[in-house]
Amino acid sequence: MKEKHVFAGNNTSKGFYSYFDNLIKAEEARRIYILKGGPGVGKSTFMKKFGQSMLEKGYSAEFIHCSGDNESLDGVIIPELKIALIDGTAPHTIDPVIPGAADEIINLGTYLNNQQLEKHKSKIIQILKNISNLYDSAYRYLDGAGTISEEISFIYDQYINNSKFNEMCANAIDKLFPDNFLSTNPGNIRKLFSESFTSSGYINYTPSLCEDKKIWAIVGENSNYTSIFLRRIVEETIRRGYDAECYYNPLTPENIQHIYLPHMNLIIISSENVANYNCDEIFDLHLLLDSENLKNRISEIENNMLLYDLLVKNALTKLSETKKMHDLLEIFYVNSMNFKGADECFDSVVAQYT
Repeated sequence: MKEKHVFAGNNTSKGFYSYFDNLIKAEEARRIYILKGGPGVGKSTFMKKFGQSMLEKGYSAEFIHCSGDNESLDGVIIPELKIALIDGTAPHTIDPVIPGAADEIINLGTYLNNQQLEKHKSKIIQILKNISNLYDSAYRYLDGAGTISEEISFIYDQYINNSKFNEMCANAIDKLFPDNFLSTNPGNIRKLFSESFTSSGYINYTPSLCEDKKIWAIVGENSNYTSIFLRRIVEETIRRGYDAECYYNPLTPENIQHIYLPHMNLIIISSENVANYNCDEIFDLHLLLDSENLKNRISEIENNMLLYDLLVKNALTKLSETKKMHDLLEIFYVNSMNFKGADECFDSVVAQYT
């Protein structure tokens, strides 16, 4: 895949949740550029231009989207060159790990007219406070949605056949690893998100990750058992010495939602609707449920789903309002920015890789 779109941070039931430390290891990187500066100084534009210029040169590019504003970038990685450009500002503040030798700060704030900004200090402070309050509200709604999601999974937990579930996991692992080989050097896990709650709504890049890959799917409303199924496969993959890329649930960010196994070019997705995917294997949790007794709880589950949908809708409304506030904030910075200086900085960076 020449072009990849993912998230490294997310708006979750636990607040803002970051897997930015999984993007690229400083000790393995040729160069990591950490971009600093306020909103509207051109960090996202800088990264978009760099990624596009590398694509035009025939390299691959991973575009790391912002969970606050999906149209903006938090980073771009060129895997073949082992180069990354990453937004190092809050809420995912990043500083150099190996200063100079691997990491380098690019401070676009250098090109700001601070005297011009100072005139609007009180307005900037108020807008920042408004944005913070909106995020706090969004996280409270997502926290509530997370609690309801846990309740729904708890209901399903009571009606699943654990013996059959363990058998399903074992069968999947046997199909993936028919031999008994174990590596003395375990593989690595890379953690990301392919879906996110954003100011533009719920954004899903999972379908794009499935392009040109072999696809397996696990189907079922029970997110707990789905995550356990995927986690067992990941654990076995690592034991065998292979790497795994894990994509986590944007609501419950410690639960695995999808996994990609590069050595097999295989992606295993969790989905309620697999009709749009050309799946080679489907593991159906519905077949493991005591459906007869579960019928008595259907009304309860449906009521919880209505409450869940309402809480998520309210959270997305708050997130959409943060975008409006952020756009207002950017006006002050854009009008105080010397973009000619930022463009010259970009030219000097990209020239190193032409």
